[in-house]
Amino acid sequence: MALVILALVTVVRADSAREVLQQGNRLYGEGQYTDAVNKYNEVLVEQPQALEPKFNKANGYYRMDDLGEAMDLYREVAAGSKNMSLVARAKYNLGNCFFQRGSKQRDSDLQKALEDMKTSITWWRQVLDLDPKNEKAARNIEVARLTIKDIMDQLKKQQEQQKQQNQQNQQDQQQQQQNQQKSQQDPNQPQDPNQTQKPASPQDPNQAKDQKQQQQQKQREQEQQKQQEQRVVPDSTAQEILDREQQQKKERENLQRAQYQQVEKDW
Repeated sequence: MALVILALVTVVRADSAREVLQQGNRLYGEGQYTDAVNKYNEVLVEQPQALEPKFNKANGYYRMDDLGEAMDLYREVAAGSKNMSLVARAKYNLGNCFFQRGSKQRDSDLQKALEDMKTSITWWRQVLDLDPKNEKAARNIEVARLTIKDIMDQLKKQQEQQKQQNQQNQQDQQQQQQNQQKSQQDPNQPQDPNQTQKPASPQDPNQAKDQKQQQQQKQREQEQQKQQEQRVVPDSTAQEILDREQQQKKERENLQRAQYQQVEKDW
């Protein structure tokens, strides 16, 4: 008798949890994400190990722009589910989370944005490992790659601007020091009448000859060094130019194909 009652209670709880889950899904579809998350929490109280309401709860947090909570839940689903379809969807949405967070950080921290974009590709590649025909994941990877290139260009531009700013600051500092030195000199100070300019002593002809030889030796060394650089640099530079041109051509083609494309989302 006790076993029968226990079985009935289990069935009632399962039906109740299923009904609450449907209510949460309905609220989610209506855009009431906070209420939907509360319903999913009710289901998880009755069935803590249930992964479907946990996945839906993660979607709700994503819609509310709480990416941290969404990521944690997606990871739990991806690690705990034996349903490979659900695992793939959780990993897909993890990629979406990192891409979304990276996009938000482009105005504040380009380096963190770059790291998040790379992580999003990592998750989408795992989706392709589970489902090689997933066109959305493959397309998202290409969009993320183009975004990464754009971020790297921004980083390079920032570095160049910072370098120029540092050089300008250094020049300003040197000019300021020169102005201070000039201001410290008193132009009205009378010259000592007893101080006469000494005539330049005649230069030792042997010393002049030695200096001339040293200058000639220095010029020869500079010419030899320049010749060595000219023998080494052209091949390497030419190859770098060819490689860079091929890479840029490929990136331009990818950019034309992916222009105005958005990252696909899967809920």
